[in-house]
Amino acid sequence: MTKAILRIIIALAIVCAGALIVAVHLAGEDNYSGTENVTPEGSPMESDPPGDMNRNVTPEQAPGEAQETKNMTSKEIMERAQEIYAAWHRSQTVERVLKGSNITPDELPDGVIEELKTTVQFEDIIRTWDVDPRNKQIVIYASPALNEEHEKELSAVQGRQVGDWTFNVVWEPYVPSFVREALDAANMTLDELPDEVTEEMEKIGQTGGIRKWELDPRNNRVIVYTYFSRDAKHEQEVQAVQGKQVAGWTFNVVQEYYVPEGVRQALKEANRAAEELPDEVKEEIEDIVQSADIGSIRKWEFDPQNKQATIYVFFVPKKNDMDAVQGKQIAGWTFNVVHNLEDEKTYEKDLERLAAELVQFKKDHPELQISSFATSPTQIDMWVRSLTPENEALNGTVMHNRIVLIQWSPVDYAIRMAREEAGW
Repeated sequence: MTKAILRIIIALAIVCAGALIVAVHLAGEDNYSGTENVTPEGSPMESDPPGDMNRNVTPEQAPGEAQETKNMTSKEIMERAQEIYAAWHRSQTVERVLKGSNITPDELPDGVIEELKTTVQFEDIIRTWDVDPRNKQIVIYASPALNEEHEKELSAVQGRQVGDWTFNVVWEPYVPSFVREALDAANMTLDELPDEVTEEMEKIGQTGGIRKWELDPRNNRVIVYTYFSRDAKHEQEVQAVQGKQVAGWTFNVVQEYYVPEGVRQALKEANRAAEELPDEVKEEIEDIVQSADIGSIRKWEFDPQNKQATIYVFFVPKKNDMDAVQGKQIAGWTFNVVHNLEDEKTYEKDLERLAAELVQFKKDHPELQISSFATSPTQIDMWVRSLTPENEALNGTVMHNRIVLIQWSPVDYAIRMAREEAGW
């Protein structure tokens, strides 16, 4: 084992989905966030050109570029970072709008692109933009009264001519996105849903914890899917919705126990669906994942014939709840916990080898601008300092029998660029 690898700590954590997350970071760093630098030799502060909008990379080289920014204070750096982020966000939003209309930036005059970017500042009242190349119109759908100042400023855009293109604003009532999604899924228009029902859905949505909405126009039903909550007050609010009648429509609540993805996968291998498990068993699984301290869960295994659930764990703390879970009987099912020290040592060595290979991969490919990795048994999250065609091409590929997911934070990018401009 090299000296560099000896300085690496393999930090293990259980995420809410039940997957084991392994992150590689430097010794002596506390409060692991999953995005630390994996390279022992230094920090990821190299600077590369931010690219252009077509590459879906970073913003146009910051507004007011080439300005003198040395000797900036921390406050000034954060203000500069906000400017850089805003520039990226405007470009990203316009790119998304054009992509949704199957239009490339080259098909629009520069003035139209810049005017589109200007309207992004009013996005708190804008539902969507519609680009109509046939009639050379940009139609903005917005909701009044959400922000009176922005409503007034956006109204000034109405009828604006940019070259031979016209900007038009269509004002419409505000409807929460989840209501629109439910309407689309039910092939309904907003006019087909009574205003009182829409208002009640919006009111219920404020309670939080709702997984999905469904509309059943044939039976005039609104179906609310939510997970059981550990909060008694929240449960009371949810139950108060059950069977509620509003304008001839009935609200029904379907509550479910949270089943981690690792459990669903293990059940699939056992030819059993999560919905086939007794509610008490699903509740116990949720308790084990969220509350029980039995170590890092490596995997689950289910034997439906003998009604046994086996949990394989590593890195068990001295004070643990293994005895409380071991052999526990729930609704005819038995829970068993397996902690194999030899397997744990082998797993540790595999993690160290993976860490070494990822560190070497980062060194061998500086063009990918990798800052850190976080891995689970099924995926590798690869954090990069800037999006480039090279690292974007890795997204979705397989490395070390894991799917690679490219992760990039525009906020981190903006702060890094602001610091580099200031010579920090």
